[in-house]
Amino acid sequence: MNRILYIFAAILVLAGAARADGVLIMNDDFNRYLKDAKPGDVFTVAPGVYRLTGIAKLDAEGTREAPITIRSADPNRKATIMVDTSIGMRISGPNWIIEDLDFIGICDNHGQCEHAFQIIGHADNIIIRNNRLIDFNAAIKGNGIIDEGRQYFPDRVLIEHNQIYNRTPRQTQNPVVPIDVVGGRFWTIRDNFIADFQKAQGNQISMAAFLKGNSDNGLMERNLVICEWQHKGGIRLGLSLGGGGTTNPDYCQGRSCTIEHYNGTLRNNIILNCPNDVGVYLNNAASTTMVNNTILNTAGVDVRFNGSFALLANNIIEGRILGRDGGRFREDHNLVERSLKDLFPQFKYFDLEPDDPEDIEEGARGYNAVDFCTGEPMEKWQGAIAQPNKCSIRDRLIEYGATMPK
Repeated sequence: MNRILYIFAAILVLAGAARADGVLIMNDDFNRYLKDAKPGDVFTVAPGVYRLTGIAKLDAEGTREAPITIRSADPNRKATIMVDTSIGMRISGPNWIIEDLDFIGICDNHGQCEHAFQIIGHADNIIIRNNRLIDFNAAIKGNGIIDEGRQYFPDRVLIEHNQIYNRTPRQTQNPVVPIDVVGGRFWTIRDNFIADFQKAQGNQISMAAFLKGNSDNGLMERNLVICEWQHKGGIRLGLSLGGGGTTNPDYCQGRSCTIEHYNGTLRNNIILNCPNDVGVYLNNAASTTMVNNTILNTAGVDVRFNGSFALLANNIIEGRILGRDGGRFREDHNLVERSLKDLFPQFKYFDLEPDDPEDIEEGARGYNAVDFCTGEPMEKWQGAIAQPNKCSIRDRLIEYGATMPK
């Protein structure tokens, strides 16, 4: 950082305008600050632009009662962390919270900027919250390690209220999946905005997020996924349990890859504009519950392979629900049509208010749905939003800097 930013950060601290509790990070060498972290430490990053000198290693162990936190000193003026290595932060210790920061990949070679965060091994109870992650192949990566012959996977991870997108197609053959999780239990992916994740080389198939590798009890809820937002192209899928599958047993929890995910839930997500493939892909995903999602301008939902069984209730799906290669499903009160343009006449303007609200009012009761906008329980509705006339995803997109169609 230059001298002016040092002075500005110091002024903020002295004036009490910044959240400067704990250790104030003020230069590019984050490891200088983090290497001696202990439970309860709070590291606040002064406003400014940083270029990491290497992978920031979050090895220390917090506790459930006293996690270790890294966050912006002033959430209204986020610190921006530039990453030109394969990984920005590698989290291997449990009980960390990272929030209110911007991470931007700046690699000329798109094969290099892989992850803003890699969460591995013993890194249980991690919270990644309210960050903006731009220009990475797999901005958040979760996977296991083998230590003295035993497998360890990160469990109980919360990925919440982040913006994850790429400004241009990724010129790489590496996997392009903004949230890419292999193994682990009880991951929650909630209230994130995920968009524009095109893989421009190789098989050109990409996905917004998946949980696979014999993971279990994952929850994906209230996410807004727009496969094609500011640019188009490639084969972009929305949310997935199972992803493209895992073959190496060392990467699968329990060294079994027969089931990719067990007991997963997808509820009250909005998935838009995946015109070349499905909005939801279930690959050997056993005991899946999929309720109150709104999926528009995609091919619909695939339930694939013998290991997959899904209950689908109260969803609005433009396209179809298809059982493939032995995949099975059961339905309850879904609205599934090849075209829903008449129901959502202003869809191209990202306005999801239906032409006739009565068409989507009645849904089956008894499912644990939560309104996309408020997070409050909802019972009788179809789709992700209980009151579309009072909830605008258009306004949310304007906050993200989108140029709205006229």
